[in-house]
Amino acid sequence: MGEHRYLVDGAIPVLKVHHEPRPAPAVVVLHGLDASAEVQLPELWRLADAGFSTVGVDAPHHGRRRDGDLRALEGPGAHAQFLRLVREAIPEVSRVLTHLREDGHGPLAVLGISLGAYVALGVARADERVAATVSLLGSPDWSPPAREVSEELRALMRGAPVEDPEATARAPLLLVNAGLDTVVPPFAARAFAERLRGKRPVEYVEYPQSDHLMRPQDWEELWGRIPGFLQRHLG
Repeated sequence: MGEHRYLVDGAIPVLKVHHEPRPAPAVVVLHGLDASAEVQLPELWRLADAGFSTVGVDAPHHGRRRDGDLRALEGPGAHAQFLRLVREAIPEVSRVLTHLREDGHGPLAVLGISLGAYVALGVARADERVAATVSLLGSPDWSPPAREVSEELRALMRGAPVEDPEATARAPLLLVNAGLDTVVPPFAARAFAERLRGKRPVEYVEYPQSDHLMRPQDWEELWGRIPGFLQRHLG
């Protein structure tokens, strides 16, 4: 019982929160840009209180391995650097899933916030072990906001979840976006959910009065909703 900080494969910093030593269904929680697993500790405990083992993961260049690389996310080339970060994080999350499986946990879910939501959707597409996915304030579309796209950026965009919705939503998927969000506008996630309506177990929730930094009352309502979704699909 408690909080445990350690490295998966000697390289990936994680923060594990649980109430009992027995293996339970596990939820990997992925933080937003310029944050860390520690920032999400209240949410980790909230899910642990609902009966899950929860594992926060420091994204590359974040948290306990912050290295100044995030400075490249400003100005020209920022979107390409963002996608490099997403692509670097996806296989790391799969390594964490392998660790959890070897430790006896299952079923496994991935929940991501903002940057973490992009990563979570990428993991959902790539890794069949994911039994449920929660995307908060993210998008399955990796297109940049500007119209002009370089060849490098086109290469980085290949493999975006929106290119294979059936694989991305092979397991239950909850997409949550904010109606006033200009950082990650809700349109792509909304269209993605509509495209899969009736074909895959996809739920879409939009908070029309929130922006990327959600209103406290909407954030609280959302975190009252998430445990139920995970309990329905992880058992």
